Amino acid sequence: MKPQLLIIDDDPSVLESLRKLLVSEGYDVLAARDGTEALAQFKSGPIDLVVLDLNLGTEDGWEVFGRMTHLNPFVPTVVITAEPGQKDRAIEAGVEALIEKPIEVPLFLQILRDLLTEQSPQRRERICGSEDYCRYVARSYETFLKMLHERRSAPLNLAWGPGAMAGTGEGAAGDRQLSVVGGSAWGSQRKKDARS
Repeated sequence: MKPQLLIIDDDPSVLESLRKLLVSEGYDVLAARDGTEALAQFKSGPIDLVVLDLNLGTEDGWEVFGRMTHLNPFVPTVVITAEPGQKDRAIEAGVEALIEKPIEVPLFLQILRDLLTEQSPQRRERICGSEDYCRYVARSYETFLKMLHERRSAPLNLAWGPGAMAGTGEGAAGDRQLSVVGGSAWGSQRKKDARS
């Protein structure tokens, strides 16, 4: 029987990426975008492991973790976050792993495998509040720099104005260029076109 994982993240693209990754690794995956949905799925059947993002929009991931732990303290939880300074809180809360984003996928998958192969007696023997209890993976600047390099090497085409999304007529239709549309995406207010 495949292990059943519950992943919780309010970002649909991250949630879908994690879901696809974990399904490709042979896991059954339930996905939730908020604490309410996560708790409903957590209660609905046996969950072997939880992957929880701390930033759930208006909800606090630590509160969601606390509610799940209250229901079943033996389900291992891997917390993923872009928020710095969460290590001490993770240790105090009894989280099995804290991984800072960006995630190093091979290491993430190894942690999941290790936690899933851990036997129940080993889980009971763990002592909350010990640094040995919580696996901690600090933000990997090497991964971050690699990601920046990949983005930097992609062709970039800056386009402005109402016709930017429709194409500027530059380049052939088959060109694989990254287009960045400016305006309100960077927080600036666009003035209405005087011609409209």
